[in-house]
Amino acid sequence: MNVHFRTLTVVTVLGGLALSRSAGIAGEERGFYAGADLGGAIAESTSLREFPDATPGGDVKFHPGARLSLNGGYRFNNWFSLGAETGVIVNEAKAADITLSQTPFLANVEFRMPNKSPIEPYIGGGPGVSVSVIALDDDGLNSGSNVDGSAGDAVFAWQAYAGVRYKINETMSVGVVYKYFEADAPTWDVGGTSQDIRFGRAHVHSFSASFLWNF
Repeated sequence: MNVHFRTLTVVTVLGGLALSRSAGIAGEERGFYAGADLGGAIAESTSLREFPDATPGGDVKFHPGARLSLNGGYRFNNWFSLGAETGVIVNEAKAADITLSQTPFLANVEFRMPNKSPIEPYIGGGPGVSVSVIALDDDGLNSGSNVDGSAGDAVFAWQAYAGVRYKINETMSVGVVYKYFEADAPTWDVGGTSQDIRFGRAHVHSFSASFLWNF
């Protein structure tokens, strides 16, 4: 948990430094905004804590996947905004027919660095909840049985991000963004057995193209 707060504190401090350098460059820009980003998602290996008929202690490795994010909020001025974000992150396991998806519901604090050019850097992040869903397609067990179906678990999650936007005009911007997403360890119930499926924490790096609309 300390890691979470240290990371978010760093984001806040860096944002404050950006503000001190950029205040007064551009005029106040208040109003609502909405945006989206789409790109690749690289999930780090996670620990296998429990699985029916399997020995715990191994790692679950994933193929590169995809992330879609939808966000919106309010700009209080040209450098600070508060918002919320949802979407989906999907990765498939390498050694089994398992798909892991995350549906986050996050609060975002964002700091922008306005300047005289159309290119605007920004950083942000925030905490929330993620619904971790596992889907298995007749995954075989040592006993000869199969595990099939899907289950979900809501866990604490947070993210930090940084990117740049290019202002097309006063209302529209496009850009690129890197996001680091982390979610607590989920547990999924398995019917017909006393054992559950438990993975370790999720760590996902995403690189996406973004679009923003200022109202």
